[in-house]
Amino acid sequence: MSGLMALSLVMAACAPAAPTPTPTTPVTPATPTTPTTPTAPVQETPQKETVKPVAEAPKYGGALTRTVGTDPTNWGPLGSIAATTPAMVDLWAGDWAKGPAGGYGTSETDWAHSYDRWDLNKGVIIESVKWSADAAKNEGTIVYQIRQGIRYGLNPASEASRLVGGRVLTADDVVFSLKTRVTDPDSYIYAANIELRTANITKTGPWEVTIKLPLAALVTGILRFTDATLIYPPEVFQRYNKMLDWKTIVGTGPFMLTEYIPGSQIVYVRNPNYFEKDPVGPGKDNQLPYLDALRTLIIPDASTRLAALRTGKVDHQTDLSYLDTAQMMKQVPALKKIERVGSDGRGTPAMMRTDKAPFNDVRVRRAMVMAVDIKGIRDSLFGGLGSINTYPYDDSKGYHDIYLGVDDPDLPASTRELFSYNPDKAKQLLKDAGYPNGFKTSILVNSTGIGYGGVSDVDYYSVVKDMLAKVGVDLTLDLKTNAVVNTTRIARTHEAIATTTTAPVATFYLGIAFQGTSQYNLSMLNDPVINAALDEVRLAAITDMSQARKIFREKISKYVLDQAFGIPNIQGVAYTLWWPWLKGYSGERTIGYDNSTWPQYIWYDQALKKSMGY
Repeated sequence: MSGLMALSLVMAACAPAAPTPTPTTPVTPATPTTPTTPTAPVQETPQKETVKPVAEAPKYGGALTRTVGTDPTNWGPLGSIAATTPAMVDLWAGDWAKGPAGGYGTSETDWAHSYDRWDLNKGVIIESVKWSADAAKNEGTIVYQIRQGIRYGLNPASEASRLVGGRVLTADDVVFSLKTRVTDPDSYIYAANIELRTANITKTGPWEVTIKLPLAALVTGILRFTDATLIYPPEVFQRYNKMLDWKTIVGTGPFMLTEYIPGSQIVYVRNPNYFEKDPVGPGKDNQLPYLDALRTLIIPDASTRLAALRTGKVDHQTDLSYLDTAQMMKQVPALKKIERVGSDGRGTPAMMRTDKAPFNDVRVRRAMVMAVDIKGIRDSLFGGLGSINTYPYDDSKGYHDIYLGVDDPDLPASTRELFSYNPDKAKQLLKDAGYPNGFKTSILVNSTGIGYGGVSDVDYYSVVKDMLAKVGVDLTLDLKTNAVVNTTRIARTHEAIATTTTAPVATFYLGIAFQGTSQYNLSMLNDPVINAALDEVRLAAITDMSQARKIFREKISKYVLDQAFGIPNIQGVAYTLWWPWLKGYSGERTIGYDNSTWPQYIWYDQALKKSMGY
């Protein structure tokens, strides 16, 4: 084992930066028009977009406009996912060229989810990273080589930006940012990853940073330090209250944050100091980004967002349901689309607490699953569309090798039995467990939640309630507001069963859905079988992430499914729509994990937009 752990992995990144052209003045943001009354949605069988290569050479200019439903709640770089993106970047990110990349990439992944496939990543602020494990010392080591010549964006209108003066990013900046993430109580990593607080982070060369940490924390450290720590200038962070005000955001990202109007819009302009070049296609080696500006309109009403897209006021929209997508494509067939696994708010099983009766008995949990006719729910509520979602993760392209579906030939017979509606067997299991007359229990439900297919959480779990009643289980829907539901999940103070959200599949090796105090572990698991398997997964991940995924599938996915920790749900599909004048775009959502973005890689065909009458 020590011989295996002594191996290290090296990842290299892009070429050094080149001089950058002066940006043009960004287009003044437009306000979306008032939407027309939408027609009744039309169901449509999901179809996948065939992406064809872009023939034209990329052109500079234009402003990409997209929408969000709410204002940012966090501007500083210490949060779990800061709103500062794309003004700041991490040490590494996903490699754009290994996705579709407008038809010119290798398509090793679809970048449709927040992936953290280390074999598909590349250096951004770092040129390379090595990690190694020393079993004798019980110590892990991470060594970064910092890319030279990266400069902070310089916005003359910003006091904070003028303080930095467009200077070069240094290894000292990296050390400061990494240390802050594990020492500042306001940091998400400080709160969520206690095991990293003892990490020793030092500058070991002019452009080298080394981290020493406990061996058990090595894999977590690779994720949190390399993928989830934005790098920023210490002088701004210290002078301007941890950069909590949007006006103090200064980074090395492809765009600079220049305007925020609450309830209206966020505007970023091109960073002329950005170092990265186009990695693939007709624009290979061109200086990035192509866009003059990136505009985000804050539109709470979903129908208004759709109207803005339909009328060309917005260029791109993601996470649309199949009903909205079918209607939109009927009205505007010129739009491009792509389908991905996902749902509009529901998909993860409802988790049962295993730390107290009655759900500490696997027979009771299995009875709960068998008593729910999940296939019947799919046929009746969703017209047969959607898939039965198994625990713990969605089936995504980047991590298909850890997923076990209900029709998988490798699914054990005892697990397959769970997904066959069998109320009689459920009653017998309850009787064997000491509940011949059933029992009363409750489920925490978002009173305003809307899930896949536009079906409310209340309606969905009302059907589940009726089915459970047939085997003697009296289920009460504990209806709470979204805010209360989220607070309860975080505190893990639910009474018995709780609806939840899926832990990021990119962090499968951390096992936050199966152990510890994360809000994703709502079954309160501390299972010796799972704990031992996770230790094996993390050990393998140090040198071979593919092998780690194989171990996870065999020793965790199969086990947790058979243990019936959650009541299954229906997983839908989600869509991304965009106008054809976004060139080089293939429906990507995030290029890597956490804060990685894609707008710096695409270009805006203003002539095509005009020719289409927009």
